[in-house]
Amino acid sequence: MDDREDVALTAEDYESVLVAMRMLSSRYRSGWTLNEALEQWRLVVEDIEEGVDTQWAWDYHNELFCRDWLYEAWPLLTARVRALRQSVLDGLDERFAAATAPMRKNETALGHCGGKWWHDRYPRLVSGEPGDELPDAWLPAPEYVEDD
Repeated sequence: MDDREDVALTAEDYESVLVAMRMLSSRYRSGWTLNEALEQWRLVVEDIEEGVDTQWAWDYHNELFCRDWLYEAWPLLTARVRALRQSVLDGLDERFAAATAPMRKNETALGHCGGKWWHDRYPRLVSGEPGDELPDAWLPAPEYVEDD
C-alpha cells in the first residue's frame, strides 16, 4: 500500500480495502484493488497529458470510471489507508486538472454532481486528425499535438 517500510497496516486496514473491492467490483466490473485503481488513474492521467486521440474522444468519459471507483471506495477505507494514499490521489488529481479544462456549466458531459468534478472537464490536448468531430462541450477546442 505504501512505499514506506516503517508503516504497518492492520488487519482492519486490509479488510477495508477488500470490502471496497468486493462492494464495487460488480458495479465497475473491474475487481480492482486500491493499488490497481490508483495505477489505472495514473495511466489515464498520463494519456490525457500526452493528448487524447480524437478517435477515442466519444469514449473519453468511460476512461474516467477508475476515478469514480476511487471516489466511491475512499469512504469505505480506514482513515489510515486514506491518509497513506491521499497524497498519491491528490497528485494525480492535480495533474489531471492541469491537463484538462472545465466544460461550460450548461454543457457538462454527464451532468455529474456529488463531487465527481473530473467528468466536467475535457482534455486540453488531443492527437489525431484535426477534422475529426469532437464533443460539443469541448470548447474552446483542445490544442492538437503530433502523434508519437
